[in-house]
Amino acid sequence: MNILKFLVIDDHPLIRQSMKSSLESYFPEKEVFSYASLEDSLECFKKKEGTRLEPCKWLVLMDLGLKGITGLAAIRILLSVEANIRLITVSGNDDELQVGACFGCGVTGFISKGAPVEESMRFIEKIILEEQPESFWLAASGYADTSSIRKIHLTDRQIQVLSMMCEGRTNKDIALALGITEITAKSHVGGVFKELRVINRTQAVLVAQKLGIVSTKA
Repeated sequence: MNILKFLVIDDHPLIRQSMKSSLESYFPEKEVFSYASLEDSLECFKKKEGTRLEPCKWLVLMDLGLKGITGLAAIRILLSVEANIRLITVSGNDDELQVGACFGCGVTGFISKGAPVEESMRFIEKIILEEQPESFWLAASGYADTSSIRKIHLTDRQIQVLSMMCEGRTNKDIALALGITEITAKSHVGGVFKELRVINRTQAVLVAQKLGIVSTKA
């Protein structure tokens, strides 16, 4: 299976078209699809009635700040619907915590929106060719050192709980919303604290803001 297609997901039309054009120019033999939302992009992986879904590999470039969904949730959904995906997250925020959370969710690479286009295309090319780039994090200032990056592994349930904590919900509120006991909710909160290396809800919310779990878009 050596067929490869590109998928760009970004809700900013100018950035989305710019990424699509750059990919088409640098990889003229590859198909490039682009969508403004994760929901619409999933059409690429659905079998149309009366047709056979052609097996292929996908390289996806996805903005972490999509409307209506947090970055980590979007990563998990995308990687769960199609096995043959290599996902590169794109963000304007060069934050080690966010990068670590993305890698913890299973992304292949991380590109800053401030990185030069040519360097970004070479970075993508190395990933396509399964060559080892200098680093799997291309920051605005160039390849970043990832040796000290700690991968953050949050389960789907922990992400749900953290999102509710960001809304100011108590353990009792979380338990009622998720249909679990208050003791179980407290256990999930404790698991979140441990993974994020924080000691209270205020610190957890601040980390969640850095991770993009608290959406800043309407």
